Amino acid sequence: MSGELEVINERTALKPVLGETWDFFTDGASCAEGAGAGLVLANPSGEEHTYALRFNFDVSNNEAEYEALLVGLNIARKMNIAKLRAFTDSQLVANQFNGSFEAHHPSMQKYLQLLKKLVARFEHFELAQVPRSQNKKADALSKLVALTFSHFQKQGLSMLNS
Repeated sequence: MSGELEVINERTALKPVLGETWDFFTDGASCAEGAGAGLVLANPSGEEHTYALRFNFDVSNNEAEYEALLVGLNIARKMNIAKLRAFTDSQLVANQFNGSFEAHHPSMQKYLQLLKKLVARFEHFELAQVPRSQNKKADALSKLVALTFSHFQKQGLSMLNS
């Protein structure tokens, strides 16, 4: 998979404190108009770093959920975050990662494999499913960029092939 990616960052000056556990809310969305991701990284004092990403490559909704999570993990690593609690409203992604669901489709197997590889780089990582009502910011961001911003033309690749 290849295509284009647009990142809209609310903040640019990132000063993480090593050793603290951050919270990470993620959501991916895919529709006829496009696909996108919403990410919210929050440090223990509540300071939030929000990201909206538009994927200009074809993905299913489940693939968009994985793409969002994987991009967020890469951002967290670049911020030198060692401990992360991740929250998604995707039952499939959370349960595949935690072993409750099997990844049957080849693309889901690849995403799961990449996810496990990335989380091994963290000192501590956990992933939990939350109701959409507890993931409102990430959900809104993912839907916003999936439905709009199609005029952006920035190069990027699917996390599956990067």
